[in-house]
Amino acid sequence: MKKRIIFLLLFLCPFIMQAQEVFVNADFVSNYIWRGMKCGNASVQPTLGVSLGNFTLSAWGSTEFRNENNEIDLTLEYEFKGFTLSVTNYFEQSEEEPFDYFNYSAHSSGHTFEFGAAYTISERFPLTAAWYTTFAGNDYRENDKRAWSSYCELSYPFNVKGVDLAIEAGFTPWEGMYADKFNVVNIGLSATKELKFTKSFSLPIFGKFIVNPHENQVYFVFGISL
Repeated sequence: MKKRIIFLLLFLCPFIMQAQEVFVNADFVSNYIWRGMKCGNASVQPTLGVSLGNFTLSAWGSTEFRNENNEIDLTLEYEFKGFTLSVTNYFEQSEEEPFDYFNYSAHSSGHTFEFGAAYTISERFPLTAAWYTTFAGNDYRENDKRAWSSYCELSYPFNVKGVDLAIEAGFTPWEGMYADKFNVVNIGLSATKELKFTKSFSLPIFGKFIVNPHENQVYFVFGISL
């Protein structure tokens, strides 16, 4: 498996060398909430990515400040006329489950693989519908059958008095990692605003109010972007 990963990296080198854009940023968040589920406490979440044409290859991570809980996600995206197709490799490990990154055995791995498809109607009406399904890795039900864990979401961004807002609603269509049956698992309202300190320096901050009706949980996340 290590040899395969090294070969894949070598295969991607021409893509990286010809990249039209290279980007790096980081968020500092008070809680790590993902699709209505709490995945960690206060964390730093960096992103490194490259774009070439309609393709984007990125690495995203999350590391808690206090505990040894880490996540590393690799995503390849393709965008075309409002459609976005993606494949993501999620890798998670914690103090209780210190997985080996190079272990890809489905039942004992910290990896899952997900396919996603999203469509945004238009710039004038930017409603986005998205569907994500886990197709490989450690994603099984109690009966040891593959769960095909899936998450569907509708989201809509808008602006009010210079503040960027977005609403989202997500559900899972069947039993999987999100719930034990069809359930609404995520309703969120987020706001982002830039704090200007000088004419040349500003700092984006954001807040997000999240409700998970399935788990009867409410969260509020505050973050800073660099």
